[in-house]
Amino acid sequence: MCGRYYIAQEDNDEEIARILAEMNRDLPKASEVHRGEIFPSQIAPVIVNTATGWSVKPMQWGFPQKTRPGIVINCRSEKADVTPMFSRAVRQGRCLIPMSGFFEWQHTAGGGKGQKHAFSLADGHAMFLAGIFESENGGFENGGRDVFAVLTMDADGQMRPYHHRMPVILGTRQARHGWLFSSPEAEYRMLKRLFLPPPLAVCPVKKQLL
Repeated sequence: MCGRYYIAQEDNDEEIARILAEMNRDLPKASEVHRGEIFPSQIAPVIVNTATGWSVKPMQWGFPQKTRPGIVINCRSEKADVTPMFSRAVRQGRCLIPMSGFFEWQHTAGGGKGQKHAFSLADGHAMFLAGIFESENGGFENGGRDVFAVLTMDADGQMRPYHHRMPVILGTRQARHGWLFSSPEAEYRMLKRLFLPPPLAVCPVKKQLL
């Protein structure tokens, strides 16, 4: 959790459309940015803090494992600042992950995947998750990789019937600004006060939505 999310194919979400339009199409991997359902290891748009304000960059979903094959797509927010894989990124690589919503499966009594559900903001606006990123070997622009992961937290009451974890959703402009633009020296315990889940809408996925 979170293992899939989506960027609606339609351009009726003006905020998402504007964010995608802000991405420099000349950046490496910009042509590989996915819309629709986003899977781990795919390239997606990510909002980062720059010297001149926010910017949109293409990044790959998943931090590479250091000692074995595979990637890590989520980071437990409760201990992100002391987890070796993520501690530097929490200070120096905070980012926002824009989307229309995310998916979760309501597990069956036997432990298998059951009904797929789509979660979006109840007010219909674009959703922004708290994320972290790092650039390997100079990032895509220098032949390396830019990668990101999603912060997660314990599920609140509205999410708990479906899963025990949920992504960290930054539901206000103040929360998004605080996560993205606070200095690297900001105390993580203060940043965690921004992690207040907004009201969500949930819809069973009975057919292809995207």
